[in-house]
Formats: sequence, structure tokens, C-alpha cells
Amino acid sequence: MKTIILALALIVLASSTQADVIATIKKIDQSPFGRTLFDTIWLELQTGDPLDRLLQTLTDLEDRYVAEQKEDDARNHEYQDACTVDISAFDKDLAESNRRKIELEARLEGQLYPQRGILQGLVAQKQAEVKGYQKDLDELDAQRAEENADFEEKVLEHQEATAIIAEARRLFADNIEHESFIQKGKATKQPAHKFTKEVASMIQKHFTTSAKKAAKFQHRKGYSKLFKAFATIASKVEQLADAGAVSKIIDLADELLAKIADSLSLLRFAEDKRVEAYKKSRNFIVISITVAGTALANAQSDLAALNDVIAQVEASLDTTNQRIENVSADRTDRFTQCEEAVQDYQDARSARTSDRDVVSQTIGLVNKELRTLREQLALRQSAGEEI
Repeated sequence: MKTIILALALIVLASSTQADVIATIKKIDQSPFGRTLFDTIWLELQTGDPLDRLLQTLTDLEDRYVAEQKEDDARNHEYQDACTVDISAFDKDLAESNRRKIELEARLEGQLYPQRGILQGLVAQKQAEVKGYQKDLDELDAQRAEENADFEEKVLEHQEATAIIAEARRLFADNIEHESFIQKGKATKQPAHKFTKEVASMIQKHFTTSAKKAAKFQHRKGYSKLFKAFATIASKVEQLADAGAVSKIIDLADELLAKIADSLSLLRFAEDKRVEAYKKSRNFIVISITVAGTALANAQSDLAALNDVIAQVEASLDTTNQRIENVSADRTDRFTQCEEAVQDYQDARSARTSDRDVVSQTIGLVNKELRTLREQLALRQSAGEEI
């Protein structure tokens, strides 16, 4: 009974092993390389020649796959080492470029730009100062010109009033005679002065014209009333018959001329003081403009020099950013190449391993399962299809 059971177990085991062999043959035959290999074996089997040469060929092929894989492994290792060196060089370059970028940005943002803002503020301040001082100077000059014009007008009015009064005094003084001025009844001689009506009329006209002229004065408008008063006096010929009255008029004219002279002297004195004060003020403003202008020129020069430095640093930053962009692109390209090479290597290794496994399995079939292999190949040939 035990013998029967053992025999049955052996039969089952043999059937199972036989099925595994057939499955292996079918699997190999499904690949293009395996099918080609089986076609070659089938031809060899048909010739009836010993299979030693075929086995040697398969063994050599298997050894060649192993050798090629070793060479491919070495090439891949060398290539990946080169990739590592290249990627490391790119990373080092990028690290240095990014460090440089941070350094340049820090210099711009932390030093140069703030300095430029300070200098721009200083330039604006000094420009405002120069502008303000220039405005003060213009206003001072305008005020001086206005004061001088006012002074000249006053001097002219004094001079004209002096000329008018002096001329009137001359007319009064030059026409005094030792004869009666007015004839009442018949003429009589007495130690008196004589004023003709023509002279009186001339004096009256002189003061009337002068009064109109003085009315146009901008500062000494009182002269107009004075001259009108003199014109009124000149119109009263009877009063001029009194030598004492005429003398008083002459004395009044002298007094007026003296007062006008004093007034003109005071006027000139005040003008001299104004000119002196003007010169001092102007000199101070001119010095202030010069100082502020020098400071402005220095600030503008410093700002121009700083702008040149900023332009250079910004250009360096642009160059650094461009380098980072270029190196990053080169690194990406190189990394992609290396990854593609790894994938190609893995694909080639997988394909070579698959072919080597087919050869190895085929050698095993020829050595151990030749009968089953022959039968399966024969069935495939007769069916004209894959097993």
C-alpha cells in the first residue's frame, strides 16, 4: 500500500514538474528573443548534430551578457560619478552666486540706498536754503531799489522846492527900490521900495505854477499849499508896498530854504544808514548763499558719486541674477541628462538581465528537459503558432 501511495506521489510530482517546464517554455517563447532562440534550437535539432556547440554558444552568450553588464555597470558608475561632480560644481556655483546676491542686496538695501536717501534729502535741503537765500536777496535788492527810488524822489522834490523858493526870493529881493510902490494921487518921493504890478504878477504866476507842480509831489504835498499861500500874497499888491512885509517874506524864504536844506541833509543821512544796513544784510545773505551753495555742490557731487557706485552694484546684482538663472538652467539640464542616463542604464540592465535569464533557462532546458523542449517545439511547428 505504501508503495502504491509513493508511486502516485511520484507521478503527481512528475506531472507537476512537467507542467512547470512547459509553462517555462511558453513564457520564454512569448518574448521575441526567446522565440528567436527557440527557432535556432529547433533548426539545430533538425540537423541531428550534437548540441555541444549550441550549448557552448549559449554559455558564451550568457557569459557575454555578464561581461557586458559589468562593463555597463562600470560605465554607468563612471558617468554617475561625473554627474555627481558636475552637479556638485553647479551647486557650489549657485551657493556662491546666491551668497554674492545676498551680499549685494544687503549692501544696496542696508547701506547704499539709505545713504542715497540721506544725500537726496541733504541736496533738497540745500537747494531750498539756496532758493530761500536767493529769495531774501532778491527781496532785499528790490526793497533797496524801492527805497532808493523813494529817496531820489524826495531829493528831487526838495531840490525843486528849493529852486522854486530861491527863485521867488530873488524876485522879491531884486525888485526892491527906494521909491513908493503904489501911486496914490500924484507921485511923491520917499525912502521906500517899489514893486511893479508886472513883478507882482510874475511872482504870483511863479507860485501858482509851482503849486500845481508841487501838487504832484508824492511825499511833500504840503509845498503845494505853501506855494498857493505865496501866490495869494503876491496877488495883494497893497501889502507889498510895506518894505517890512517884503523883508519878512524874504526872511521866511530864507528860513524855508534852511529847513529844506536841513531836511535834505537828514534825508541823505538816513539814506546813508539804509545803504550801510543794506550792504551788511546783503553781504550776510551772499555769504549764506555761498556757504549753502558750496554745501549743495558737495552734496550733489557726493550723490553723483554714490549713484555711480549704486549703478555698479546694481549691474553686479543683475549679472549675478543672470548667472544664477543660467547656472540653474544648466544644472537642470545636466540633472535631467543624468537621470535619463540612469533610466537608460536601468532599462538596458533589465533587458539584458531578462535576455540572460532566457539564455540561462534555455541552457537548463537543453541540459535537463531536452525531450520536453523538443516535443513542445514540435507542437509549435506543427500548429504554426506560439505554444
